[in-house]
This record gives sequence, C-alpha cells and structure tokens, in this order.
Amino acid sequence: MRRVAGGVVLGPVGLLATLLITATPAAAHSAGGELPAPTWLLGYGSVAAVLITAVMLRSSWPAARLTRFRSENGEPPQPTPFAGGLVGITLLALVIVTALAGLNTQAANPAPWAAGVVFWVGLPLMGVLLGDVFRWINPYVTIVRLLRRPADATVATGEEGPPTWIPAAFLFSFGWYLLAFYRPGSPRALATFLAVYAAVAIGLGLRWGHRWLATGEGFGALSASVARLAPRAGRSPLPRGVAPLMVVWLGATVFDVLSQSDRWIEVLGPSRGWGRTLLDTVGLVWITAIIAGCYLLVVWVAERGAETRIGEPLGVALVPLATGWFLAHDLSLLLAEGQNAYILMSDPFGRGWDLFGTIDHTIDYGLAGQAWLRWTQLALLTAGHLAALVVLHDTALRLLPRRAAARALWAMTAVVSGSITAGVLLVLQ
Repeated sequence: MRRVAGGVVLGPVGLLATLLITATPAAAHSAGGELPAPTWLLGYGSVAAVLITAVMLRSSWPAARLTRFRSENGEPPQPTPFAGGLVGITLLALVIVTALAGLNTQAANPAPWAAGVVFWVGLPLMGVLLGDVFRWINPYVTIVRLLRRPADATVATGEEGPPTWIPAAFLFSFGWYLLAFYRPGSPRALATFLAVYAAVAIGLGLRWGHRWLATGEGFGALSASVARLAPRAGRSPLPRGVAPLMVVWLGATVFDVLSQSDRWIEVLGPSRGWGRTLLDTVGLVWITAIIAGCYLLVVWVAERGAETRIGEPLGVALVPLATGWFLAHDLSLLLAEGQNAYILMSDPFGRGWDLFGTIDHTIDYGLAGQAWLRWTQLALLTAGHLAALVVLHDTALRLLPRRAAARALWAMTAVVSGSITAGVLLVLQ
C-alpha cells in the first residue's frame, strides 16, 4: 500500500491545495485581533522556520536523544482511581440526563456545549498543561472494573491482541458526530450517541480488560498521547495505534476548518438532513485519507531499502503537529462558545432556575477577539510543526540508518511545510 501512496495522494492533494488557496474561512472560529504582518508573509516566515529547523537537525542532531516519545519506555498504565472514576461517571451521567431531561434545543441546554466544546477542546488543552488527565476520571474503565470480578482484573488478549485502530475508530465516531452529523446540537441525539459510545467502550473493556481500555478507547488514547507534550509527562507508555489516532484527529481538525469555508458551503448548497450528513461524511473521510496518504508517503520514503518497519512508531511525530493544529483552531471556540455551558448550567432542565447566578449572563466574544489570541494561535501552529520535525528526526535516527533517517526528515519537511502554510492561511485568515 505504501508503494502506491504517492500516486493515490497526488490527485486529491492537488484538489485540496486548490481548495486551500481559494477558500475563504467563515467567522465561526475566527479569533479576531490584528497580526503585525499579512498572513501570506507569516506563511513564508513559517515555512522558512521549518526549513531552517530541518537543516539544523540534519547537521547538529546526529543521534537520538529524546526518551519521552519512545513507546517502549515507561511503566504499565496505572488504573483510574475509584474516586476519580466516580467523578467521571457522575459527569457523564449528568450530561446524558441533562440532554434527555432538559429542553430539546441547543440554545437552552448545556449538554451540547459541555460535550462538543468544553470536553472536546478542553481535554487536549488540559492534557498539554497537566498530563494524562482523562486517566484520573475515566468513567469507562471504572465501570468495567466494577462489573468484572477481581480475578478478571487482567485479561489475556490473545497472541495478537486487540486491533490497534480501535482508538482511532472511537475518536473518528466522535468527530463524525460533531462535524458531519446534521444535528450535532440536538440534546436528544447527543444523549443517544453518548449512550451508544459508552456501551461500546464498556463492552470492549469487558472483553479485553480495563487495563487495555485505559488507552483502547479514543479519549483515553488521545489524553495519554497528548500528555507526552506536558511539562511533566507521565511514565506510562504511549498507547498503541498512535499513528491512526493522530491521523483521524488531524483529519477532523482540518475538515472543521475547511467546512466553514465559503467554498465548502457552496458544495453543500441546499443539502439538508441526511443528504448534508452524507456530503460532510465524504468530506471528512476525504481529508482524513489525504492526511493518511501523506503520512504513508513519508513512511515509504523512509523505509526504502531498510528492513525495519516504522509506520507505527513514527506516528509519534504526528502528536505535536495534530495538537498544534487543533488548539490553534479551537482555542477561540472554547473561549467564546464554551461560555454557553457555564451560563446554561444554572438552569440545566429549563425550569426557570438560576442555581449559579449565571442565567442572565451573555457571551463575552471579546475574549476571542484579543490580539494575544492571534499570537497564541500562530505560536501553537509553529511550535507544533517544528516539534513534529524534531520528534520525527529523533525517532528515525533511533530506528533507521542515518541515510534513511535523513530521507524521512526531508520528506517530513515537505509535508510540514505544506501543513503549516495551510494552517496559517486558514486558521489565521
């Protein structure tokens, strides 16, 4: 499959490049504020920073040095504390109950804002700042531990173990609900989705054990992966399937950006309901496939003539890149629309309550219109892409001969240059 990756990707990448050039992003996630230079000049500057970093890595980083991104390092993941797990179960139950019992409209129900903004954006942000926060409150692991007998605390997973793509499938389903499903703001639809998601996670946990489930579910794996970027990274090993997990996450982020553009809105046209869901699903899969193809192309270039297969371990380089894209795009969403969850919490069931004295508050969009946020977005994008080069180079040096590692670096430099250009042009537009 890697041998045809280049041919498969060239056509779709060309179409994507055309869309990037001609798309005018809508203002849904716009941060506002002014930058001291036009975005095209910032794009050139970012690419220059990428190229300079690549040259410096090639000339002055001759051997692997990093340890926190090595999947074989670390201790086995510790189970979720029962107290924290009970907190997680309570929060999940509150969101589902609120979605079911509250008013069936996004404007008056805090559940869609809590799940689609606060949790979706807040979890990776907290992971970067504090480490693997989801492990401390993982409700699915706790439920499985309560349902299983003590003798079944660890489960033999067989010779091959569970498929490594399962966490990516979980995360893709959540991204699909938020970005492609035509009613993501419907409280009743959200309750159904969360209940099905939880049932599948618990069912797989009962089959393969709670220790697998800690990173075998999408958000557990995402939290453990992003935690490697935290100032004090944990000692747990990276979850299996990091490469597909990051591809799916990055695909959802890029599609979220493009789906707000005037060009994609023209593609959707008058489509409504399941027709719109179909078009958005095709777009989401298309973008994700292009990103997967670009990654496989880098792997193919690196593996030429080498006996070592690095498709999975090299995926750790996508962690900072995907995190930079995601936070740069969605931080403004959390600051602005996340206030809805805080406001509506005072009256979660639409009974005229004002439990926390916030029901009469209005959203302060000025928080997302400050110049410092634009600078933060630029910094996140740049830092994520440069860190991706560093991690890839270090990982390649550890796994491959120097000549093959150099090929991987230059291939990744080309991909990162295109990625950061797209990020600057779309996220900062």
